[in-house]
Amino acid sequence: MAKSTPDPEILAAFAQHSTSRRRFLGMSGLALGGLALGPTFLAACSSDSSSNNASGDTGSITMLNWPLYIENDDPSTSATIEGFTKATGIKVTYEASIDGNESFNTKYADTLDKGKGIGAEIIVLTSWNAAAYIGANRVQALDASVFSNKKNVVSKLANPSWDPGRKFSVPWAIGQTGIAYYPDKVGGKLTDVNAIFDPKFKGKVTILDELRDTVGLTMLGMGYNPTTGTKAQMLEAVDKIGKARDEGQFKKVTGNSYTEDLELGDTWLAVAWSGDIGSLQATNPDLEWLIPEQGGMQWVDNAMITVGASNAKGANEFLNYVYTPDIAAPLYEAISYEPPVQGAVALMSPEAQASPFINPPANPPLYEFNVLSADDIEEVSRAFTAATQQ
Repeated sequence: MAKSTPDPEILAAFAQHSTSRRRFLGMSGLALGGLALGPTFLAACSSDSSSNNASGDTGSITMLNWPLYIENDDPSTSATIEGFTKATGIKVTYEASIDGNESFNTKYADTLDKGKGIGAEIIVLTSWNAAAYIGANRVQALDASVFSNKKNVVSKLANPSWDPGRKFSVPWAIGQTGIAYYPDKVGGKLTDVNAIFDPKFKGKVTILDELRDTVGLTMLGMGYNPTTGTKAQMLEAVDKIGKARDEGQFKKVTGNSYTEDLELGDTWLAVAWSGDIGSLQATNPDLEWLIPEQGGMQWVDNAMITVGASNAKGANEFLNYVYTPDIAAPLYEAISYEPPVQGAVALMSPEAQASPFINPPANPPLYEFNVLSADDIEEVSRAFTAATQQ
């Protein structure tokens, strides 16, 4: 899923830091075949991977990530983590503790602004927030002498305006925002994004508390292009969301927990993230994924190494390991997201290569959310927060 223009939404983020929300969600094992490769295959990485740990360094690293961003959402059974530790001797404490960009900022930004460590080497944040962290010197440059596989970043994401040459960050996952729904509950096939506002589904809809996703989809339903949309159009969409909330349309305005209600069937349709639905479909085969006819939203989450990290070298080794194509292939096949590593898709099973989550089609189109000035996006963000409080 390529971005129509390389990460333009980030230009105002340096001044913005934490105004907008970006609750990113992840995914668990779709198990299209990647997990069958297992840790033995993962450990047999190429000569460019960190399995050739000439220094013999061991120790440990800690990674803070979004839920469902590693196989099985379980570090104890993750083939990637097991393979890395076997190859390098470095232990990984992996915590799926990031619930949202804004809440992450509240917890950690002040400490990082002081140049202090937060007890974790690697963090994963959405592009607009990653840009803010780079601009605020909360993260450190990647070590090219250790992370040689950074050259494998897919070309469309290799040189964003907010991190030229990927000096400070690398993509962890590329995803889409659309709609998940149960056809048997909603009365058949859906195609229109405006289904989230249909009174027939009152109280059975969840939307995301992420401005760029929910407002973007709402704008598409109103005939606006989120990539070029104005502040006035965004505020019009926010007003529509607020009125629907007041009328009881939404069961919840939520972050990561939307998957729980969806899996239980308490939610009939939800604004959703692609990899999550690819994962949930493994145990909920009646659940459908929809990029509406009007289009969907797209985003990237990025891995960075914090200032004050106690084992930056080990963190670079871990990213280097993940960016080996034959390591990335089973990982991203398992978590059902388009991989950011060149050559990974070619090593996946035919089923994974045909997956719209891993290899999304060109149509319906996918859009980025437009960049506004810091003051304008702050105004939209405040309005969205007010419109979505429950």
